[in-house]
Amino acid sequence: MKVSSKGQIIIPHKIRRKYSILPGKELQIEEEEGVIRLLVPTKLADLCGTWDMDLNGVRRAIEDLRER
Repeated sequence: MKVSSKGQIIIPHKIRRKYSILPGKELQIEEEEGVIRLLVPTKLADLCGTWDMDLNGVRRAIEDLRER
């Protein structure tokens, strides 16, 4: 993968399709110990179906986990 003169990279089509990365989609970038990660942010509301509780319940559960 090459970086353009503007600091841009091209994410391969297969990866963009897999993670629903469309033009204008915001990504997060993390750097730690020489490793750069691109992250596709997840909305809290999208997680509601994965847990057996409503949005407020998910928020409380996440806050409880953060306090540990």
